[in-house]
Amino acid sequence: MKGRQPLFGSYEDMHVDIWGPRTGKTTRRAIPAILDGPGAVLVTSNKRDIVDATRGPRTARGPVWVFDPQQVAQETPSWWWNPLSYVTDVAKARKMADHFASGSRDANASTDAFFDPAGQDLLANLLLAAATAKAPVTQIYTWLSNPKDDTPERILRGAGHTMSADGLSGVISAPDKQRSGIYGVAQQMASCLVNPEVNRWVTPPADPSAPEFDPHEFVRTGGTLYSLSREGRDSAGPLVTALTVAVVEAAEEYATTQRGGRLPLPLVGVLDEAANVCRWRTLPDLYSHYGSRGIILMTILQSWAQGIEVWGERGMEKLWSAANVRVYGGGVSDTRFLGDLSELAGEFELRDYQTSRSSEFGGWSGNRTVSESVRRERVLQVSDLGSMPPAAPSSWPPAPSRSWSRPCRGGRVRTPARSRRP
Repeated sequence: MKGRQPLFGSYEDMHVDIWGPRTGKTTRRAIPAILDGPGAVLVTSNKRDIVDATRGPRTARGPVWVFDPQQVAQETPSWWWNPLSYVTDVAKARKMADHFASGSRDANASTDAFFDPAGQDLLANLLLAAATAKAPVTQIYTWLSNPKDDTPERILRGAGHTMSADGLSGVISAPDKQRSGIYGVAQQMASCLVNPEVNRWVTPPADPSAPEFDPHEFVRTGGTLYSLSREGRDSAGPLVTALTVAVVEAAEEYATTQRGGRLPLPLVGVLDEAANVCRWRTLPDLYSHYGSRGIILMTILQSWAQGIEVWGERGMEKLWSAANVRVYGGGVSDTRFLGDLSELAGEFELRDYQTSRSSEFGGWSGNRTVSESVRRERVLQVSDLGSMPPAAPSSWPPAPSRSWSRPCRGGRVRTPARSRRP
């Protein structure tokens, strides 16, 4: 901005950021938002720098929890979280299964119209059975390894989940090839549970004094939760997504009990590397709603194409449209996306003046003529947006006195909701 004026976002605004690699998104956007979160703060990432830069200051605001099942920050498990504590009914079991499905599948992987949905339904039923039996989440993979084991069916039927039990019975009694295909898909979705290092974070520890993370208590008492994971095969991304959703939904439930249906202190969620480690498939449908609850999310991507890989073309457009604050930080070469930004930035009128003077025999007459022409040009050309230099870290200036407002900090281009023409 001209004159280094800060940009502001209120605690009702939802953010979507697109910054190319090595453009300063962590120092200019993620870290400042984490440090200034007034209440509970939720962070996802695939790097430890964001933890190292903010952990100390955030300790003064409340307890700090680092969920690091793949040793991104070399954190030892001094606490644990039970994913099945989220599974309280059939609907939540299906949501949990969706997180496993979206997080375990490569972006360009082919899917089968029958086996993939059937495998996800099977996984949902097993999640519900394990939660009902109060078994550890690793029990699911044990059941998947023995397709003829009808124990989960009997658990569901005994708990009154008749429809889920019938669905599970249908798979168990299916022809061998069909049953093997469905179980194989579900097994691939739950593949992160094979890793014993991951399991240490989601199963009861040997030390009985180790605390269990409770999302409902977290959103009421505050603190900071960092959820870290690597991307790729057998990533712990499904568990990171599940933990993120559990916290956000707990915040939403708490908000409904408060005056005005809003959290007393806003929850700030910085979803850094969202397309890699937090593939929350229904996020675009919920984005605008969370702002009215005091749940402020900042989804940070490296490109528009990353978002399409997770949410599809329509989903990414919905996410972008639902955001109040849209920040582009440079480093992107997608001419289609940059063209849309250029269009949103609008045009300005450029006036040209030409002066001429007529001459007569033996000298100038002194008659002077001034002509004016007007042409319209783009405020920001695609080439300007594509060649923006990497951002240098800068301090976040103090906020003005109006309530619940902080500077947006960072992006050099904030696109308006509609084109503004000078």
